[in-house]
This record gives sequence, C-alpha cells and structure tokens, in this order.
Amino acid sequence: MRWTCLLISLLLFTHLPARAGHSAPKIFLRIHVQTTGEGQSQLETAEIMLPPNNEKILIRALPEITEQELVNVQADAAGAVHLQFNHQGQVALSTVTAENQGRILVVIINGYVVFAPVIDEQITNGELILPHQVNPQMVQLLQDVAQHNVREAAKT
Repeated sequence: MRWTCLLISLLLFTHLPARAGHSAPKIFLRIHVQTTGEGQSQLETAEIMLPPNNEKILIRALPEITEQELVNVQADAAGAVHLQFNHQGQVALSTVTAENQGRILVVIINGYVVFAPVIDEQITNGELILPHQVNPQMVQLLQDVAQHNVREAAKT
C-alpha cells in the first residue's frame, strides 16, 4: 500500500512540467479511466477507492486529462459544474469515452474523487459536467486555472 501511495504521488508530480517563472497550480484536476490491468505493469496502474462504498478499482496511473487542458469552468443554477477543455483535452476526452464505454471515468480534484460515472457514451464536445455541487472555493480555483490557461494560449 505504501508503494502504491508513493507511486501515485510521484506520477502526480512528475506529470507536471517544470516551467521557469510559473508557480505550481493551486488545484490539481486529474481525469483517469478504469483499467483491467491486463498487459500493464504495476507502474502503469494504480488502485483507488471510490466513495461512498470504498469500492476498489484499478485506474491508469497517468491521467487522460489534467487542469492544464481546462479553458472554462462554470457552475450552473442547479449546482452542476461544467468543465470545458481545449482541443487537446477535447480529443483526449472524446477518445477515452469512445474506447472505454462500460468502464469508470474517475475525476479527482486535489486528491479526492469527486465524480466517477460509468462511461455510457462518447463525449465529443469537450465538456464534462460534474452533476453535483463542488466546493465553491475549488470551483474558483478551477476557474482561475482555466483563465490562466487561456491567457497562456493567447501568448503563443
């Protein structure tokens, strides 16, 4: 178990690019997909527990999408949070939801599983909707990261 925690921590931090003049994000968004683990080494998978029943599943250790692909975050009147991704994130979301129907898509914010639906259809519009309320401070941090990403993209 200790090795699993260490591995997940290393993967989370090594996935973040080191950029001169850029501080680390104040919030981490990781979107993973469930895997069977067949044909994969232990370094390529991680075991996590899903709330509320602490069901254990294997996920791909490297995330499909991170906060780096966020371009817009909006909370609606019903409390759902809409995450909109850039082209890279849109392609990744479309691919992972097309190729993994019947598996679980795991959305993790700052180390906490906030949404884990079974993939039942391909998402092609680049928008993932978290159907329940998320802490308003987390929503604000996600919005800040999305705005930062848009500004950075405009510089290139």
